[in-house]
Amino acid sequence: MFEPCLTDIEIILASTDCVFKINDTVRGEILIKVHREDAPLHHNGIALSAVGSVRLQLSEKDSSLLDQLFATVDPIEMMDACLELKPPGKLPIGTHAIPFAFALSPTVFHRSTYYDGYRAVSGGSGSHKLCETFHGQNVQVVYGVEVEIMRPLLSGGSISTGMCEFLVESRAEEEGVKRVEQSMPRKFALERFDETEEDLKTKKKKSTSKEEENSSDGGNANLKEFEIRGELSKTSYFIEEPIEGFVEIVSHPRNRKNQLKKIEVELERVETVISAEGTRSTESSAVQFTQIVDDGADVSENVRVPIHVTFPRLYACPSVAHATFSVGFAAKIIATFDDGVDDEEDGSSNAYNNSKTTFKKKSKKKKERTSSISIPISVHRAPENLGSGEKTIL
Repeated sequence: MFEPCLTDIEIILASTDCVFKINDTVRGEILIKVHREDAPLHHNGIALSAVGSVRLQLSEKDSSLLDQLFATVDPIEMMDACLELKPPGKLPIGTHAIPFAFALSPTVFHRSTYYDGYRAVSGGSGSHKLCETFHGQNVQVVYGVEVEIMRPLLSGGSISTGMCEFLVESRAEEEGVKRVEQSMPRKFALERFDETEEDLKTKKKKSTSKEEENSSDGGNANLKEFEIRGELSKTSYFIEEPIEGFVEIVSHPRNRKNQLKKIEVELERVETVISAEGTRSTESSAVQFTQIVDDGADVSENVRVPIHVTFPRLYACPSVAHATFSVGFAAKIIATFDDGVDDEEDGSSNAYNNSKTTFKKKSKKKKERTSSISIPISVHRAPENLGSGEKTIL
C-alpha cells in the first residue's frame, strides 16, 4: 500500500480580480510545497491545461421531451491549451514557484508544446472566436486553468489542482460603439392588466355568444384601466453603464380597490440554442429585479420615479449571436396591484385535532394583478478610454 501524498499545489494568477481581456497574455505562477514526508517528489512532468468552452442545453420549457433526449447539442471548444512546465524529474523539500503564461486567443496547443520562459510554441489554431464569460440558464461560457503533477499510480497517482476558473472580457467593437452612440430614447406605457388564466376562460365563454361579444366590444375594451408612462434613455447600452430612465404614474386604476403595490424593473436574458438537427429552443429568464416603487409608498400622480439598474457581472454579457446559440437581453417593467379580493386557502398546517371534531383554519391572501411590458435592449462593451460609466457588480 502506498502512502497518500501531502504535497500542496496552488495556482496564483497575476490579475487580482482574475479578469483578463481577449488577446491578453494570462500570466501567473504555480506554487508547489513539498513536505518532508514526500521529499524528494518524483514526477513524470508538470503540465498546465487552459480550456475555454461554451456549454449548451435545450430549454425544458421550449422543447419537447424527445428533443431533450435525442437532440445533439455539442459543447463548443474555443480554447484548449496544454503547456509542459517541467520535464520529468524530482522536486526537493520546500516551496517551488513555476511561472507560466499563455495567450488568451482561440488557439489549440498540443501536449508536445514546450514552455520557454514566457513563450509558448504551438502548431495549431482554433476556429471559434472567443466569447465573454457568461453563466446563463442554457448557455454557459467558462474558462479555467488546471495544473497536474503526473506521477505513477503506485507512487500515489497524479496530483491536480482541479479547474481554477477565471473571467474573460471582450474588447469594444466599432459597430457596437456606434450603435450605443446612435441609440434613441424608448417610450413605453402601461394601461391594462396582464391577462390571467381566469381572464382567458372568461373570454372564451363570451366568445360563444355573439351578443355578449358585441356588447363587450362596444367601447369598454378600449378604455384605459390606469395609465403609467415612462421612458428608457436608450435601447443600446454599454455593459459598464446602468440602464436609466423614469416611470411616471399618470392615473391610478378606476377601481380604487386595485391599489398600486410596487413597480419593478426586471432584467431578462433571452437565450437561444440550436441543436445539430436544427431544433431551435428559446427561453427568457430573470437575471435580477430592481424595485423602484416600494410596497406602501404613496407616490403621487405625475411624479417621475427614476430608473437606475446596473448589469451583474457573472450573469450578463455583451449581446452575442453565434451559429448555434445567441444571448440577448430585455428590460421588463412590471407594475403590481392589489386586487382587493381575499383568496381563502385551507391551511392543513393550521388544523387543530380534537377527540370529537377537527377544525381547519383558513388563511386569507391578497390577490395580485400585474401589468408589464418587455423592451429588448442590446448590450455592448465600452472602449477602454471611456472614463464615464459605472463598474458592473459581481
